[in-house]
Amino acid sequence: MRICVVHVNCEEMSRDYTKLIDANFQRAKRDDTVIVHKYVRHLKRATDTVFPYPNLLNKVDVVERFIEADREGFDGAMVACSGDPGVPEGRSLVSMPVVGPMEAALHLACAYGHKIGIVTVADRSWSEYCEMMTHAYGLSGRLAGVARISIPSKEAFTTGFVTPHVVASEIEAQARSLATQGANAIVIGSAGLSVIASSVGLAEVSGEGVPIFDCLTVGLKTTELRVDLSKKLGIPQSSRLGYFQRLSTKDVDRLRALFGLTAG
Repeated sequence: MRICVVHVNCEEMSRDYTKLIDANFQRAKRDDTVIVHKYVRHLKRATDTVFPYPNLLNKVDVVERFIEADREGFDGAMVACSGDPGVPEGRSLVSMPVVGPMEAALHLACAYGHKIGIVTVADRSWSEYCEMMTHAYGLSGRLAGVARISIPSKEAFTTGFVTPHVVASEIEAQARSLATQGANAIVIGSAGLSVIASSVGLAEVSGEGVPIFDCLTVGLKTTELRVDLSKKLGIPQSSRLGYFQRLSTKDVDRLRALFGLTAG
């Protein structure tokens, strides 16, 4: 199967980061899965994604890549961001499964334990957004807490990629703290931190048996699963009754032209 991974920063800013993600994905993917990376065309600063306005603008770019991938015949797609930007909108526009890694990881974690914890970046805005997503996904009652690492994002996502064990140790320390607060399973609520954790093999709170989920890799495996369910069992890619009712191609192109987007 062919899976499109959509990045939330433009290619020149994501090239080295893509190599790290791909290394994790190559270990986890099925042998017959081909991964192709696509990139948004505007955003160049990862730290912008923790603020509502740039996140709103970036969703349009992400959705454009979903439409492009669908028309190129991909079997499924996911966004490489723990904020799941553009996922609900994308589901209503394309004929393939579209996966948000945070949604996938949170629901999977609930199958591993009664209470879930989220470890995320130092930015308070993003930790609050993680709480908001948990509520939106109907899991507020399962949330034990959200913990922020003490390393500033600028440092975590620069020197942290050179010395990933330092950042991974901080992730585990915060996960351990959440476990003492009642969490049975931990989700890393950051794409960058997820990449770092998996690159050094961090998958549990040592000595506690508490799983730690890299949301990106869970997103990839969930995309594979949903493609298989659609192709082998005939299950619809998304429910078409209600919010994810699909717009016609004619209406999609009409709206894209209305807002000055490239007609596909």
